[in-house]
Amino acid sequence: MTGWQWFWTLVGFIVFIIVLIFLYFYKPFEDLFNLVVYGLGYDNAIFWAGLIIGIVGFCVFHWRAYRLHILEQHNVEAMVLSSLRGSTFTAILLSASATLQAVQMLCAYLLEPGYTLGADFGKLLAAVIALVILTGLFCIIFWLLKIIRSGKAAAPAST
Repeated sequence: MTGWQWFWTLVGFIVFIIVLIFLYFYKPFEDLFNLVVYGLGYDNAIFWAGLIIGIVGFCVFHWRAYRLHILEQHNVEAMVLSSLRGSTFTAILLSASATLQAVQMLCAYLLEPGYTLGADFGKLLAAVIALVILTGLFCIIFWLLKIIRSGKAAAPAST
């Protein structure tokens, strides 16, 4: 980055911090923020973090893919394939965060005093197993999409 790019990045970051401070002390936003943060517990924090990261990553990935494949290369097929890869990766991220959340809930259940290996334990264990299988399926789909080449890239050059 050049000097001016660093300067404008710093200015943007400072403006972002000022807006966040303003929003925190703005009464309707403060009420909303407190409602969300105080409603966030150990039983769902991992999934919410994965969800936020997944949504931001999904948007950034698709914006980058749009700029690369549509605006620069004018290749709709490559854009569709890239979009499928990005969507599948987001599904892996969301499924993996749900799996981690389920494992955390299972561990919290096992650490409670007086737990039993009954129906509740079975439900939590079944959720973990189902989510691991689902994450594995998304990983296989992502791998298959990675080895597929777009039509223009796979076609041999004719001379």
